[in-house]
Order: sequence, then C-alpha cells, then structure tokens
Amino acid sequence: MTRNYDAIIIGTGQSGPALAARLHKEGQKTAIIERKLVGGTCVNVGCTPTKTLVGSARIAYLARQARAFGISIDGDIAVDMGRVKARKDAIAGASNQGVTEWLDGMDNVDLIRATPGSLPRIRSRSTVLYSRQTGSSSTWAPAPAYPTGLASTTYRISPTRASWMSTSCQST
Repeated sequence: MTRNYDAIIIGTGQSGPALAARLHKEGQKTAIIERKLVGGTCVNVGCTPTKTLVGSARIAYLARQARAFGISIDGDIAVDMGRVKARKDAIAGASNQGVTEWLDGMDNVDLIRATPGSLPRIRSRSTVLYSRQTGSSSTWAPAPAYPTGLASTTYRISPTRASWMSTSCQST
C-alpha cells in the first residue's frame, strides 16, 4: 500500500520539525522520516549534551575557585561523572521527547521511523526535502540517493523557506 503526501521531509534535525509545523499549519499532508533519533545530532549527541557537560565542568571549576572570591567550601570538590552523565542524558532525553511529542501532535504530519531498507512505500505530489544544516542556517536539498528513487526528485534550495514545486516522486 502506498501512502500519499503533499510533502516529504527527510530528517528531524534542526529545521525538519519546524518545516513540518509550517506545512501542518498550511494543511499539507506531510511525512517526516527519521532513521535514528528524533531531534537529530544537536539534540541527542551534539550541542545539547556537550553544553550540558561543559556546564557541569564550569560549576566544578568555579567551586574550586571559590576561595579566591572569599568563599569557603569545606572538603574537596569532587565530580561524580555518573551523576553528570545522568543529568546530560535527562536533558537530552527531554529535548528528544519534546520534539517527538510536538511532531506527534500535528494531525497532518506522520513521523515515519525508517532506514533506507525499511522505508514504506510513499509518494509525494510535491517536493521531497532533505534538511542540511550548514552552520547557523539550513538549506533544503535533494536526498542523496536516500531512499532509492529520491535523488532524481525536483527540488529547490532556499536558506529561508522551502519551496514546493509540481513534481512527483515515488520511493520503494
């Protein structure tokens, strides 16, 4: 059975969910495909976890410098890496869950968890969009041979908004 969509977004990183929300608001039936962790690299293994670990390291550093500021702390300052990791995991997990719940709450958006070999049969009467993060801006480009058949899909790159073109594609 083939599922039909107005648009297909590949990836739930920085810009994928925001585009899905915009398409949802416009009444577009949209599929957003994620192969691994909802929220992408930044939320799950990049920016958010790294900043959380750096935050814990900063607190340890400041605590060790307390005496220079006229503050006495009895005993040694110790870092419990198990608790630091648990805090990092909780923050990243909450971000992942928040993005997942946001997408699940959009009536016109289907979150499809799939790898190239397990992707269901889908068809778009519009554009297949691949979110590519480049520094602080996002562009939309064709999915590079992922999944099979999408590489030849018509697309437009726009740093500020995705454009819809009349084309059709089918992936198996």
